[in-house]
Amino acid sequence: MLKPGAGGWSGFLMEQWKKMSIVSGEVPTTEELELLKEARQRVGMVIRARWVILGILAGYGLVAYIFFQHSSADTSRITFLHRIVPVIAFLAVAAYNAWYQYSYEWFVRIRSLNAIQLLFDLLFVTVIVHFSGGAVSWFWTMYMVLTLEAALIMDDRSDTYSIAGAGALAYGGLLTFEYYGVIAPVQMPFENNALQQTFAYEMIKWAWVSITNFCVAFVGVFMMDTVRRRERQLRELAVRDALTSLYNRRYFFYRLNSEIQRAKRYGRTLSLLILDVDNFKKYNDSYGHQAGDKVLANLAARISSNIRRSDVNPTYEVDIASRYGGEEFAVILPEAASVQGIVAAERLRASIEARGAFMVAERIRRKIEESRFDGPGVTISIGVASYPEHGVELESLLKAADDALYLAKKEGKNRVVLAEQYAGAGPSGGTDGQKEG
Repeated sequence: MLKPGAGGWSGFLMEQWKKMSIVSGEVPTTEELELLKEARQRVGMVIRARWVILGILAGYGLVAYIFFQHSSADTSRITFLHRIVPVIAFLAVAAYNAWYQYSYEWFVRIRSLNAIQLLFDLLFVTVIVHFSGGAVSWFWTMYMVLTLEAALIMDDRSDTYSIAGAGALAYGGLLTFEYYGVIAPVQMPFENNALQQTFAYEMIKWAWVSITNFCVAFVGVFMMDTVRRRERQLRELAVRDALTSLYNRRYFFYRLNSEIQRAKRYGRTLSLLILDVDNFKKYNDSYGHQAGDKVLANLAARISSNIRRSDVNPTYEVDIASRYGGEEFAVILPEAASVQGIVAAERLRASIEARGAFMVAERIRRKIEESRFDGPGVTISIGVASYPEHGVELESLLKAADDALYLAKKEGKNRVVLAEQYAGAGPSGGTDGQKEG
């Protein structure tokens, strides 16, 4: 017997909802907001595709009605059931789709929403197949349409194969029920209705429908895997720096603006680190630009290994490390409040033992200072600023971190400076020329 946890049934249901929901906590992360946006687009795609299919089926119904007026039509077998069931099914799907279109944004957080829609569609298709002749129905091809739809909108290939398998099981179950008289088969015009009670024919038909459905699933999965892989590659090329593999400057500004807007909307905090390699020009002059590039790549690797990641599928980086320009790097720390000795922000993930933006910056500085990079060691200076203490807009927050970095250089380099420690003492807006090497 299923038993609730310590929090009772309400706590148990809440835990189950969290597992089903795209949003893991009370406040969505930026990545979760992006996933929600993508989920809305995919659900909307399903709804639009269903309207198109309904329109095509309505057109088919009109064609069938016109040709049934011809003297060669087998109208003697057309019953009231044949006339009313397609109309009821069409109106039911149209009403169901209209309700989805009106309300899907309310519950789009559910991870399996697209799968639920496809299963409902599978049920409707099976009902239509039954009332259009079962073993002699022409509408078994709609199972392939659903399988192709699954390949287009579902993330995992296993989801597409599951829909294909569900279609095969639904059709096989329908034929079995009709053959053994659990439900009466529907007689159809223009067909040899004796085939509805011919076991060999039904098994051959079921095998053909199942194999065809899985062939469509295989082709659809192969095509969409190729498309999505290329999309990921293009996206990486568009947002990643070629030398360091960190995010590039353009993506940094996009993401910083997104995080600030999220912090404003949900009343959260975020911090910004601006890092600069000390005396990098002298290092390049002494050891060459290739050695300098190697140092930057190694620095990027140290930074990446000291920031937070989410291991929940799909995985993503909680902190955003970017190459800000030249030998400068920037790290966005969502919900990592600045720390001055006693004030610490809870980390988003318990497995990471950083206690705020200042400590994260100090840890990165120390790790880099201890690294030799197969040659002379390098040091970095870091400026730290937090929203909303030091700025509530992108420009002001960036200026606060930049001024703190300037002061770190001025104080002797190889150190971390928090913006509010020198509030008002920094330059009006540091430039690359002001920051030595």
